[in-house]
Parts: sequence; C-alpha cells; structure tokens
Amino acid sequence: MFPCRRYRSPLLWLSSLSVLLWLLTAGHVWGEPTTASAEQRTLFIQFDPTTRTLQGELRQPLSTSSRFRLLEGLTLTSAQRGDEELTIIQDTDGHWQLPTVTNAADNTTPITLRWEGTLPDASSNSRLQVATDGSLLPSRAGWYPDLSDSAMPLGLTVSVPNGQLAVATGSLVEEQQQRTRDHYVAHFYHPHTRDVEIATGPWQLREREVDGVTLRTLFPEALDTAFGETYLQHATKQLALFQARLGPLPYKSFSIAASPAPIGLAFPGFTLLGERVIPLPFIPSTSLPHELMHAWWGAGVNVDYSSGNWAEALTTYLADYALAEQRDNADAMRHRWLADLAALPNSQEIALQDFRGAPDPAGRLIGYQHGAMLFHMLRQRIGDEAFDNGLRHLAGEWMHRTADWPALIDAFSLASGESQQAFLTAWLTRPGRPTLHVESIQTEAHDEGYRISGTLIQRGQHAPWPMEIPVVVNTEEGPVNVRQAMHDTHQSFELHLTARPLSLEVDPAADLLRHPGPTPAILRQLMLDPTTQVLALDETLLPLARQVLGRDAEALATPVNVQDETQPPLLVIGTTEALNEWHQGNPLPAPPQPIANAGEARFWMAPGTRIGLLSGNNVAAITQLAASLRHHGQQSYVVRGQNADTSQAGRWPADASPLSVTFTASDFK
Repeated sequence: MFPCRRYRSPLLWLSSLSVLLWLLTAGHVWGEPTTASAEQRTLFIQFDPTTRTLQGELRQPLSTSSRFRLLEGLTLTSAQRGDEELTIIQDTDGHWQLPTVTNAADNTTPITLRWEGTLPDASSNSRLQVATDGSLLPSRAGWYPDLSDSAMPLGLTVSVPNGQLAVATGSLVEEQQQRTRDHYVAHFYHPHTRDVEIATGPWQLREREVDGVTLRTLFPEALDTAFGETYLQHATKQLALFQARLGPLPYKSFSIAASPAPIGLAFPGFTLLGERVIPLPFIPSTSLPHELMHAWWGAGVNVDYSSGNWAEALTTYLADYALAEQRDNADAMRHRWLADLAALPNSQEIALQDFRGAPDPAGRLIGYQHGAMLFHMLRQRIGDEAFDNGLRHLAGEWMHRTADWPALIDAFSLASGESQQAFLTAWLTRPGRPTLHVESIQTEAHDEGYRISGTLIQRGQHAPWPMEIPVVVNTEEGPVNVRQAMHDTHQSFELHLTARPLSLEVDPAADLLRHPGPTPAILRQLMLDPTTQVLALDETLLPLARQVLGRDAEALATPVNVQDETQPPLLVIGTTEALNEWHQGNPLPAPPQPIANAGEARFWMAPGTRIGLLSGNNVAAITQLAASLRHHGQQSYVVRGQNADTSQAGRWPADASPLSVTFTASDFK
C-alpha cells in the first residue's frame, strides 16, 4: 500500500473557490439549490485534450462507498473532511481507500478530494476517448473518484483550453470564454444523478431558444457551416412536437455534439453523433429525433437494466414511428418491422424483458422493433388519450429516477383505468411472435342481411398471446371494422352485416405483433443467422463477406448440397462468370426476373431458399456493392449500375396471405 501525497494544488484551490462562488450565485435551475448544498456533489474538472492532463476536485457527502479507482496516470493529491486532512492509502490493485468513519457526526461533513495527472490514450481504455478532435470521458471510467452509491444533485464545472468547447451531464447553467486565462469554462447542473459524462471538441457553437430550452449544435467548423442550421431547424421542430405530447424537456438545454468516433449516444442533456454520420441526409429526421427522445426515456427516466431495457422500445415508438405517422408512412414501417422480425432464426429469439441493450442486430430487433410494436398494440388497446396520459404519468413520477417494466405497467394501468398487467406481462416474458390463421369460414344470407363466421387460430411455441384482432370486412357499402379479443389458440367469431360482404381481412394494416405470414427470402436472413456460411469462388473475395454480414462467418472450401434443407444459410461470392458457372452445377429456384447478368454487380436470394448470391463483372464492382448491402437487408435483390448507383432493388413476390378471404355472390345463396 502506498500513502498518497497530501498537498493542495494552488490552481485547484483557486478553482474550487470559483466553483463555490458560482454555486452561491447561480440562478435556480430545475430544482437547483440557490446556495451550495452539503447534500449535493460538486465536481470541478480542468482538462486539456492536447496533453491529456486532467486536474479535478470533488466535494460530496460521505457515502457508504469508501473505495474508488483512478486510472493509471492519475494520482490523488489531497483529501479532507471539512478542515481535517485525511490520510488515504492506495491498494496494490490501484484502488484508493478512505479511512473508516467512526464518529457518526462525520457522516454529515462533506469530503473534498483533489487529483491530477495524465489520462491514458484511447488504446489502453476502450471507453475513454481523449484527442484534440474530440474527447469523451464516460461515467464511472476511473477519471474521477466514484464514491456515489446513489443519485444526488450534481454541480459540474468543466474548464478546457480556448479552441475547445465542452458539454456535460445535466442542464447548461452558464458558460464563459475567459480569454485572459486562455480557457473556456462551462457550468452544468443535474438535480438527481449518479453518472457524470463530459465531452469536448474543437467545436463551433450555434444555439436557439425554443419553449424554454436552449438548443445547441457543437460541430467542427466545416460541419457547422454545412449542417449546423439544418440540425437546429430539425431539433426545433421535433422538440416542439415532443414537448406538446410529453411535457417539458427534463433539461434546460440540449446539445447536439459531433464526435470523431462512429457513435450515436444519448446522455442527460446532450447527444454525440459521429462526424461521418452527420452529413447523411436522413440523420436529422431519423437518428436526431431518436436521440432527442432519449432525453425523456433513458437519459431522463433511467432504466433498471436488471429487469430489462424498456427505453429503446419506447423511444423507437415515440420518435421513429411517430415521425412515420406524420409522413403517412406508419403502415409501411410496421410491415417492414414485421418482415425484419420474421427473418430472425429461432435460436436468436429472446423475451423482450431479457433485452438489455446489446448492439447485436438480433437483440436490437427485439429491443427496438418488437418492443415498439408492443407499445403500438397497447396504444390500440387503451386508446390515444389514455396512452399519452400514461406517458406523462411515467415522466412525472419517475423523472431522474430509475424505472423498471412494472413501473410502466402501473403507469398505463392507472391511465387506462384497468390493469394492463396480464396483457403486457405475457408479451414481456414469452419469446417470439404468433402466426395467425383464419379457418372454417362459413357464409349465410338471411332476411336481415348477411352472416360470416369462422375461427381465428394462433400458432407458435409460446402461443397463445393475449390479442385484440382487427378484422375488416369490405362490403358493397364500404368497410366494416371490428376487433375480436383472443386469449386462446382458437377463437370463434361471428359477424352480422347489412350489406353484402366482398372480402374479409385479418389485421390488414399489420397492427399486431405477429409473424407476417408468407415472406420472400431477403438478405437479412443471412445477416441475422449466426450459422450463415460463405463460399468464395475466389479466395480474395472472402473478406467481402464481413461487409455483407457485419461479422465473420465460416468459410467453405468444399462443395455444398444446395438442395439439402438442413444446410445452414449460405452466401456465395464470385465474379459474374465464375458464379454463373457454379450456378449451372447447383440448380436453384429461378428468380422471377433475369438477374444473373444485370448491371455491373448484383445480389439476389434464390427464391424460397436461404442462399444468397453476390457477383460482379470485376472485383471493384463486387466490392462496391458489398459495401452498400448492409443498407438493403430487407431486399431480395439489389443491382448496381454502371455509375455505381443502385439501379434495381426489391423483394420477390410473396404467396397469398392466409388472412384474406374473397367472397363471391354464390357464397351467399
């Protein structure tokens, strides 16, 4: 064990006084105390990304946590309880240990810790990013003493050299460009948090006041000039929509900051977007609203990950899906989600409550799309008004606290006036989705009109799920909509109509979380199945498989039996000539249209199989197409033309839906 050096850095001592003066004079912000409180954590950080040097001071109540870690290169320089100097020892494993409190009165006296040193470079800590073009100091990563075993108010001051700006956890209270001292200082406040995050960069600032919130973009100069105003305009529109539905943003500021890393992360009061992502034309209307919505769910109401991550599903539904509704594109989005979920192999299915937030594509489908569809069914079940009341209740009761799935169930039960426990629990705990069928249809004409009866059937390993089945009967006088409750695997129904029915459709708008029925083979089936194998007809093409699948896959060097239904999914890659020759020796179902020689390069799924074929007229053409296929997972075929543009893309036709029945006049004789 090594005793720490006990001296006080003059710079940090002066800085701590400035922090204290700020806390005494700062305005009241979201519950912020007007004077420095012994019940809050006060943190001052002076950070230089160029030299990776950091100096810090922490003042907080003494908690039950008495042991903390500092990254290699950082050293504790001073520790006090009130005016009392403390002797703190460093363990052989690098942790620091506070002395045991023997006097109960000492628990009420805040401790003050000071430390300094040089942060390690990014190669030695994957969570930490330290560079002049952009830094991220994430929570609980060892760059500050983490002594908080529970949430409390946080007053945070960050100082960086001129040429850098900073954003951090909570609401921005004040910022100053102190050129006489060659540094920039920003003050942040969070009313109830355990986490602390700081990001810095050589940013240009744009800001706009919107309904009591300061919206900010923090981009490098070139990105700021090209896209800063665009992002502010989109954020302004989306913030107004979100606040009208959910109530005030839980922070007085929201910053959209650029990062050189390829990330999209939401933190309390700010989001980081990758610099390469920001120029993409669809990001301001897709990723940006998603990250802004996280200010309520995940970075506002916190997630109890031990009981499942509900925030991604709710955010997807209230941001991505809500924007699709505004564009009259919601039906298409639900159909796409169900098609993607149908591509999941059984081995990758998990219950929604088991989703924690893993980045793997299969887990994301469950946590985002599957979960969002559950919220859609809940909204259909209880109605728009009760659903939105449930959201506002959840935000009001749990903001800056940690909520689990039962908290959501309680909020929507209260808002709807009836328990949603049985309905939601079934969908949270059972993996998969049912397949629906309609059978035993009988028709009859009588003096008062027409009668249709039949049986709805659920199939699936974990069926039945509780559902309210939309049934639409198109009649000579227009559509008739009914909803049939279903709690068993078989549910009979009977409809009485005054006008002659022309057709009957079950869930035609894809409002239910279910298997969509017959689906064509699509690329995503190969991408999601971990057993997918690769046959490269030229070994130099094998690395392209990783671009297509997003991961490494088993490479085959021996012939395969393409007619063996037990054969794992297969991706075959080769030049046009080589693949056509292979195709001749391996008979596969013919695609609905000629494609083997289309364009400069092409990908297609052999219809009715789990075999994908990727070929091109030369290696460059194959490489270009492979790099773009990750954006075409829902397609059965993609063709790249002479200008390296996608000239064709689509899905093979699907078989007729088993949920649609057409009637003729003879059916009612």
